[in-house]
Amino acid sequence: MKSSEIKKRIERRHLTDFFSNEDLNYRVYSIQDSETPDFIVNVDTRLISIEHTRLINPFRKNTEEYYERIIRNAKLRFESRYSEKLYVILTFNEREVSKGRDAQEKYTDEIFNLIESIYLCNKKLRFRIRSKSSVFPVSQLIESFEVNNEDNFSHWQHFGSYSSDRIDIDWLQDIISRKDRKIDKYSQKFEENWLLLVTDFGTKASAFQYEFTDYSSIKTRFDKVYLYGFRPDEVVSVK
Repeated sequence: MKSSEIKKRIERRHLTDFFSNEDLNYRVYSIQDSETPDFIVNVDTRLISIEHTRLINPFRKNTEEYYERIIRNAKLRFESRYSEKLYVILTFNEREVSKGRDAQEKYTDEIFNLIESIYLCNKKLRFRIRSKSSVFPVSQLIESFEVNNEDNFSHWQHFGSYSSDRIDIDWLQDIISRKDRKIDKYSQKFEENWLLLVTDFGTKASAFQYEFTDYSSIKTRFDKVYLYGFRPDEVVSVK
């Protein structure tokens, strides 16, 4: 599966989970993948454009990229030896993570060896295996993990648990304004144009405190703007 297909599949998962939120009461008749906009959705018999974007804290991005590089290297090594598609979630003990090339190679080896051993012991089965509890870490690096081959979907990710930063309104306005400019590129008119901003999808850089924030200063042509916390399944209306 191409990286663009994986990206779209993840975005669609965010969108379907958003519409499944119990605080919303929308009837969704169809969801069509698109590029500009990201999705065309029939909501309550109205044709709606939806732009999707994941909010990433730029100050934490370098750390997240380091984690992603370690996991990507382990994933590539695994897939060079085995054809099985695994869905892998890892939580690191961030206080214990070291930087540098030697540390990166050590962590790559550790993750690969863990996932390979789980796979080899269970490869004749459909399996979903997770560590018992983050209270009892797997190792100095890994607090917890989940591995399964049931989804037939190759995706490896760091999934953290941590305190979050309060969302910055000026930064948020800049992101919304950049997405707003895409409306001019739509090849057709829609009854409404929406923007879905996804937060808290398992990385520290995506975790924000967004409740009890005043969004009244936000300016946009989007008819509706939603903040969707993916892990806690929480929806906040920005507009």
